[in-house]
Amino acid sequence: MLFLEFNLHEKRYILSFPYNERLIAKAREIPGGFFDRKLRAWSYPPKAESIELILNSFGSEQLRLNIADFPRKVSLFTDFFDATRSRNYSLQTTKTYYSSILRLCIHSRKLPKDIVEEDIHSFLKNSQTERNLQASSIRTLRQAYLFYFKEIRKQLPTLRFPKMKKAAHLPEVLSEKEVVQLFESLTNLKHQLMLKLAYSSGLRVSEVVKLKYANIDFDRKMIRIQQGKGKKDRYSLLADSLLESIQFQYDVQCKVNLLAGLSSQNLGKVTDTWLFPGRDQSHISIRTAEKIFEIAKQKSGILKKVSFHSLRHAFATHLLEQGTDLRMIQTLLGHTNVRTTQIYTKVATSRLERIQSPLDRILKN
Repeated sequence: MLFLEFNLHEKRYILSFPYNERLIAKAREIPGGFFDRKLRAWSYPPKAESIELILNSFGSEQLRLNIADFPRKVSLFTDFFDATRSRNYSLQTTKTYYSSILRLCIHSRKLPKDIVEEDIHSFLKNSQTERNLQASSIRTLRQAYLFYFKEIRKQLPTLRFPKMKKAAHLPEVLSEKEVVQLFESLTNLKHQLMLKLAYSSGLRVSEVVKLKYANIDFDRKMIRIQQGKGKKDRYSLLADSLLESIQFQYDVQCKVNLLAGLSSQNLGKVTDTWLFPGRDQSHISIRTAEKIFEIAKQKSGILKKVSFHSLRHAFATHLLEQGTDLRMIQTLLGHTNVRTTQIYTKVATSRLERIQSPLDRILKN
């Protein structure tokens, strides 16, 4: 077995293995390397090219290493990125799967080609016991490993996992009064508008930050959500009370463009600008939006365990309490399966309020 590691003191990559003339001959052929008599191992410069040459030369050997020590330029997962690109996976899914696979390789100190089923099961067990990962996170890890090692690389054709019982967690729901408190706690009108849009249209935080003026249909009072979760487009409601605020922002942006010296022909490009702009001509980040919510929550004195996504939960729950058809709520939220939407029937208080406790009934009689 061979061991490859980055020596912090020497600032070089160190390759060690038991005496073997065949391996020694390979080690000599790699440029920039030499045998370090003090370390009794082969030493190579800290370059991506060196790592790639080592991996190419010793790829068929059992190599133990820490991928985290490698320069970013080293391409170990080209097949993974090619596969996600050809399947049109979202950037978020690609990042999540890549992180899952990378953590497995670092934990096992192996290259992807050397991973076996035992490594995966060991890492999952460690993630549950040591890191206390929730069932949803473990499920994501499993999906990543099935996708890469079974479907793409086809090196673990028998890889399977036992079924996990899904925890029946109900979301904490903000009351209508608490939603108003959140809005009123913010003095920044643009920040207010962001939270109001999320609540009034049932948007995810990733959908709110990516809104453009072109997504707002003032005439039909609708919002078009493009490439939402699962890369699906959908329409949702646009509250009458927000029309004036959005129109005001739009007019301000037009004036900014005029002051910037843009021609009248380019004014139409205003519709292609972000409703909530951030830095470098991009939209505001998801993390910034989440921080804005946290500030509003703190100022409001709300103690419930709620997040930005809770505005979407509140939208669905409050609509259901008003008597809106469940299928319509499913459409507005963009749920593929109505069972996902049905969770709100368990937290809608209006239906519970109509039920009389048996104790009250027998005491009255």
